[in-house]
Amino acid sequence: MKKNWINIVFFLLLLGMQSCGIYNFRGANIPDDVKTFSVGFFNNEAQLVNPSLSIDFTEKLKTKFQSETTLNLTSEEGDYLISGIIKRYEITPAALNAQTGSAQNQFSMTVSCEFNCEKYPEKNFTRDFTSSITFDASVEFSTVESALSAELSDIIVQQIFAAIALDW
Repeated sequence: MKKNWINIVFFLLLLGMQSCGIYNFRGANIPDDVKTFSVGFFNNEAQLVNPSLSIDFTEKLKTKFQSETTLNLTSEEGDYLISGIIKRYEITPAALNAQTGSAQNQFSMTVSCEFNCEKYPEKNFTRDFTSSITFDASVEFSTVESALSAELSDIIVQQIFAAIALDW
């Protein structure tokens, strides 16, 4: 009897979630009439330039929306328009050591993102998204740049995705 009760409660929860219409099991909150998205190229305008960063970041953002929503990517103007620039990509001392100077460095990245939705202009925004990570100053940045850059890009892509698609 208890098992039947649990099944009924589970069914009612599923039915309730289905009736909302705009939520799915991945948690995205995208209106039913929004079907497409487009992502403009994110130029790297930071002082420190990583030649592949713009391409990698733009592609990660496209992939995130393709894999976690039902939206279709379009090169034309989609229902969701996402564009921006990479404004900061820098290394600064994070912790000092009396013998060697810097003991740890902080690698930071800031992306300015503009989001527009003609159907829902109240959702539009222009916002900076920032993330940083510290690493041992004895490590040459060029040996860890690729991995750290990918990690920060993933974090910022998630932040942008959350601001657009998880806007509960």
